[in-house]
Amino acid sequence: MPSLPLKFFDECCNEPAKPWAIKGVIALDEDSSWFGPAGSLKSTLMVDLAVHLAAGRDWRGFKTKMRAGVLYLAFERAALTRRRIAAYRIRDHFQSLPVAVAGDIVDLIDINCVEIIAETVKAAEGRFGVAVGLIIVDTYAKGVAAGGADEDKAQHVNLVAANLKRVHEQIGHPIHIAMIGHTGKDETKGERGSSAKLGHVDVAVRISGEGKVKTATVTKGNDQPEDTLTAFEGEEITVGTDADGDAVTAFVVSPRVVQAGPSATSRLSDRQVLAMDALKRAFKEHGESGAVAVDLWRDEMFRSGVLDRDGKNPRQDFKRLRDALARVQRIVEQDGMVRTGYSAGINPVLAPSIVPTARGIDSPPLPPCPVGEPRSRRSTL
Repeated sequence: MPSLPLKFFDECCNEPAKPWAIKGVIALDEDSSWFGPAGSLKSTLMVDLAVHLAAGRDWRGFKTKMRAGVLYLAFERAALTRRRIAAYRIRDHFQSLPVAVAGDIVDLIDINCVEIIAETVKAAEGRFGVAVGLIIVDTYAKGVAAGGADEDKAQHVNLVAANLKRVHEQIGHPIHIAMIGHTGKDETKGERGSSAKLGHVDVAVRISGEGKVKTATVTKGNDQPEDTLTAFEGEEITVGTDADGDAVTAFVVSPRVVQAGPSATSRLSDRQVLAMDALKRAFKEHGESGAVAVDLWRDEMFRSGVLDRDGKNPRQDFKRLRDALARVQRIVEQDGMVRTGYSAGINPVLAPSIVPTARGIDSPPLPPCPVGEPRSRRSTL
């Protein structure tokens, strides 16, 4: 019997950079869970993410590192998913994007699901001409229930997790699997079902918000900040007319920049608190008209030990802290100066990269990933 493949110490020290699909959001060879209560626009947000990845366009201020195909497994409301996708062609003039929707339900407990999903990916790639980089499962609960299993039972959830790992292996090139889930009756307690699912995923994102504006917050990230990812709201797009001449509409994510609600801004990590304390000291020593130079704030973080000059990448550490605090509305940076809070609910740090640019470009400047390209090359994207 053959042994398992091994990587030894020196090989572990030469791992390539994390293969981000959308940097800071989703990476290849990982799984994520996007969950929220009914009406939280979680599926709407995932369609928006899918379209941007398929177009190779930056998503809500995050850099898209590749153009990849998307397979959307719509275990419920497949027609609605298709209408949402159609809305992007009408509103944004996207054409021929590598996105496909499958409307049949798949039993995620049954090991046969591995071959079904892998073959469906292969069929989609044959049409796309680029590799599938993202599979969306909408919803996870329906895929578990399809075989009579229970998402509350760890043994069933672990069977699904094992099958999803086999899907990664069977496809043969790096992908990301994003699962859409629900909160329970108490929305503050996280995702509904067994905690075994949280143990399986690399990233968990909670969608919340009682009004028009919703907030996506990373509640688990293996190596990314646990803070607000983005705030967003929806808009209605007319995609056609019915037999009576009435408008057929779809609700999709608006590209407009919005401010997250207060609940998303109340909790900071310990390191973010220290960064804000350093900002207060920088204000006291060097502030002018309620603002201070970004470089002086950074210097104060080095002086006080919040940042390590001898660290692997102190510049990236600072950027990560700064961007995280901007996303949770604690700072605003403009013209090389930083101040606390926002005016008019607009985040000028994120605004330039979120505001829509020219539309109607069929092929983005980012190169596609050819089907069948060796795993060793694609994993460095």
